[in-house]
Order: sequence, then structure tokens, then C-alpha cells
Amino acid sequence: MPELQDLMLAIESSFKKRNQKKLRKINDRLLKLGVTDFNKSLYNLAVTSYVLSKIVSKPRFLEKKHEKSMSSIEKTLSKMSKYVDELSEEDWTKLFLEFEETISSLEKGDARFLTDLISKGKLKVASTLYAQGLSLGTAADYTGMSKQDILDYAGKTMMFDRVKEEKSILERIKIARNIILG
Repeated sequence: MPELQDLMLAIESSFKKRNQKKLRKINDRLLKLGVTDFNKSLYNLAVTSYVLSKIVSKPRFLEKKHEKSMSSIEKTLSKMSKYVDELSEEDWTKLFLEFEETISSLEKGDARFLTDLISKGKLKVASTLYAQGLSLGTAADYTGMSKQDILDYAGKTMMFDRVKEEKSILERIKIARNIILG
């Protein structure tokens, strides 16, 4: 998917500029793509853009003591941007794991939440895919999250109220074809 590199470059650029709104818009775009053309790379990018938007929105992560971790995140994003179209699914997953480790080290020094940012990002993306029209089972299968966790998260948020776009019959058929034909 040629658009993948453009999206990754936009994520990298938005993070460097500490632009939370742009990261959220990219996340919305990825989630819309994910409903009709789901793949692991899109899922990882959606989680990445969400997590980075959360980091940028927290002033404590922008403090000097987190400078090294933020720089490490930027280096990992740079690798992801540079090689996104050349990497196998396995190599892409390894880079995403490197990203996860970097985020974990950032959070270690200032753990305030029961759920880490990566786990919350994965759950948010899975729940949003469900809210946008994927079946609960499909959202769970695609993302590796449990159905109960997705339901719990979606039920505690206003997620379904915020998903304004309804899917036309043609869009639903396209989604079904992609699921059935893989």
C-alpha cells in the first residue's frame, strides 16, 4: 500500500512538531482505512499515531528528563518511515516492538495509570473498529484483543455516539468481501 509510507512520514513529522491534532487526524484516517482494508501494518500505525498523540498531549512527557526517550522514539519512527514499504510483515512487527519498548521506557519513570499507553492504544483502536462497523468477533480477531475488553471499553466511552458516518450497503459489501476473501 503506497499510502502507508505517506502516513508514516506524516506521523513522524507530526510527532517531531508535537502536533497532537494532526496525529489524531492521521489516526482517524488510519481507522477508516482499517475498516475496509485491514492489515497488521495499518493496525500498528493506528496504535502508533494514537499513542504518540497521547504522549504529545501530556506536558510531563515533554520535560527535559524525558528528552532521551523522546529522541529514541523519533529514531524508531525514522526507521519505520524509511523502510515501511520495504519491510516484510515480520520485520515491521519487530520495528513496532522496538517502538513499544521505547514507549515503555518513557512510561517507567512516570507510571500513573493502570494500563500502559500501548495497551490502551490497542484497545482503543480495536473498539473504534468495532464502533465503525466491524463485527465484535472480527475486531477481536484482527487486533488480538478480547471481545470482553472491547465491549467493556466501548461501553464506558461515548465512542458509538462519535462515529457519525454510517456505512452504505456498498461499503458493507466491500467489507464483507475483504473479510471472506481475505
